[in-house]
Amino acid sequence: MRVVLGFLFTLAWVVYLGGALAMELVWRPVQRDVPPSQTGAMCQWMGRRYRWIGLGALGLVAVTWSGWRALGSTVLVASSPDIPAPPPAAVGWSVATTVACWGTLVALVLAMGVLLHPRSHARWRAGADSATAAAARRRRLRAIRVMGVLLRVELAVALSATALVLVSAGPRLGWAA
Repeated sequence: MRVVLGFLFTLAWVVYLGGALAMELVWRPVQRDVPPSQTGAMCQWMGRRYRWIGLGALGLVAVTWSGWRALGSTVLVASSPDIPAPPPAAVGWSVATTVACWGTLVALVLAMGVLLHPRSHARWRAGADSATAAAARRRRLRAIRVMGVLLRVELAVALSATALVLVSAGPRLGWAA
């Protein structure tokens, strides 16, 4: 059971982190070279797809991690029996920080997918006056800018959470001297 949970946890985290890296390092640079009319359609498609993949991966991370913790384990991978378990205070700090990172990532994905993404594709009515159209355009551009910042914050939190898990698991795996 532990091997299955460890595998599913790792798979879900790799899918999530890979998606965050692809959005920032591949999709955003490509966006600069695509005509604005196509960028909107591509952003809409990518945002809808990424929202569900990201939330699904984070959900699987939570389920597998909770299952692992319920089994009484502190590390999600095979550990060396010769190395003593970390002190309870270190485990508590690691768990609290990991849960905080996970909650932040879920909040960021929901903010981008539910609040900002639809606003970035909002259209104004054809019969609207120029002031209404200009206000809608400003709201749309602001949502796009905020979403760009949130994508970078999301990647930073995901990389920090990865480093945290590796650092906290490292001594238990015999990686540290």
